[in-house]
This record gives sequence, structure tokens and C-alpha cells, in this order.
Amino acid sequence: MNSINTNIEKSDTLHDTLDGLYRRYQNGYLSMDPLELARQYEDSKDQEIAAFISAGLAIGRYDLIRRAVQMVLDCMKPSPYRFVQMFDPSRDGAAFRDFRYRFYQGRDIQLLIWWIAQMIRRAGSIKQFFLNGYSASDSNIGFSLSRFVRSILDLTTAPFYSEIPPRGVGIRHFLADPLDGSGCKRLNLFLRWMVRKDALDLGLWPEVSTSQLVIPLDTHIIRFGRYLGLTGRVSPGWNMALEITETLRRFDASDPVKYDFAICTLGKLTDCSNPPDRIKCRTCPIFRCCRNAV
Repeated sequence: MNSINTNIEKSDTLHDTLDGLYRRYQNGYLSMDPLELARQYEDSKDQEIAAFISAGLAIGRYDLIRRAVQMVLDCMKPSPYRFVQMFDPSRDGAAFRDFRYRFYQGRDIQLLIWWIAQMIRRAGSIKQFFLNGYSASDSNIGFSLSRFVRSILDLTTAPFYSEIPPRGVGIRHFLADPLDGSGCKRLNLFLRWMVRKDALDLGLWPEVSTSQLVIPLDTHIIRFGRYLGLTGRVSPGWNMALEITETLRRFDASDPVKYDFAICTLGKLTDCSNPPDRIKCRTCPIFRCCRNAV
């Protein structure tokens, strides 16, 4: 493992900085996150499905993500759970045929909803489908997440795909496997929403320990992870996500991923200059701890 910042003299300052970010970005910023679209429903069954779809499409600018997610949810009104529960591929799949967002085509969304329908018919909910392969004794969620992904991929893909799409194609961007080295950003994001409980996260899966969660590795986490010395790794992937999570565990062993939303929100709001700008740096909330600041 590459070296990371272990300077004990700076650990209290970094802890204070991270806790300050967590408090600062708790309220009033949910509109910048697709999680808000899951919170528009009152029923937890609807929230779970809306969150799964939102996480699956969480790539790119947040305003474009929200637009794409809302397009899908609009086709499932008034209840995503009831829509999925009654989903008939030949009858209902056509509603998503013309969908396009980034590398997702209409049949990717059709397949995702068909897989959700199969999970619900087999286990009653996405949560129970996940719990069927969950291990509470693991130090992190990786092996349980891998079993979840592989169980989904064992479900039928017909009539939308003749076989499972290969890694890195279509919906497989979402259903990545940590054992393949992927950072699994979108799946870890979904788990954060489901497992954690605060003003932001839904906390619908109390059976899973927050201490096992792994940071969703997006561009903001990677950038500030390096700036704050949370990781010494260069290549994004599962090992970097684990390293950042382990560093954050020093500040909250029971809930290391609590800082994810705050760091990402800072990234969305901060225009970091390259090379660093002395004036901008000194107004940044992480100035005292940032390795890139001047």
C-alpha cells in the first residue's frame, strides 16, 4: 500500500476540518444530489427503487443526472414499486425504448428495471436480495457487494439482451464488481443512501453496518482525497476507495463514509485552480489541511 498522511500533529486539524464540512453541508444542498429524487416518495419501497435507479445513472453533471433519473421515474408514476411489481417486459418495456443518457441506451434501463422486478419477485425487495449474500463479519462491504452483483447477473436478461453485457458496457457500468478492482462508485453510493441515517441518507437498511461501507469513489473524492492526504494512490479503483475509507475511519470508525456528501458538495462548489491561486486557496474550507494550497 502506498504511503498516506500519518502526521499525528495534523490529525486533529484534519478531523476538525472534516467534521466542519459534514456540519456545513448537511442542510440546503440536497438539490445538488440525485438522492433528492428518491426522497420525493413517502413509501420506503418506492424510495429504495428510486434510489437504485438514481445511483445507476449517477454519472456526469448533477443537473443532467437529475433530468435523466426523473425521465425514468416519470414513466413509473405514481409508484415505482407498484410499477416494478407489475412489470411485464413485453408490455411495459416500450416506455423506456427511446431513453438516452451518456453510455446508457433504452434497453439498459429496460434491463435494469427487469432485474429489479426479478429481485422483488424472488426476495420481496432489493434489500432482502442483498441481505441474502450479506456477511456482517466482513471488515468491509466488498465481498457482500460482489455476491450481490453476481446474483443480479445470474438473473435473466431476455428479452432485452440475449446475454449479459460485458464489463464496461451499458448497465454494467453500474453493476461493477469490487473483486474485479472497480471502485464501484455508484453501488457504494446506493449503499450509503440505504444504510446511513441522517438528515440526508435514508437509513432503510439498518441490518447492514455503517462501519462496513466504502467511500463512493468519484472525481471529487479522488481529488480531495489526494489534497487531504487520505490516499497516496494514483490509480482509481477499489484499493483507492478502501484506502480513503480506512483513513476516514480514524476520525469515525463506526461511520467513515459520513464525510462523502460533504466532500463531494465542496468539490461541486469549489473552483480549484491549477496551478493553485493564493487568494482562492485562503478562502477554501480545507485550506489548513490541503497539500495543494499556497
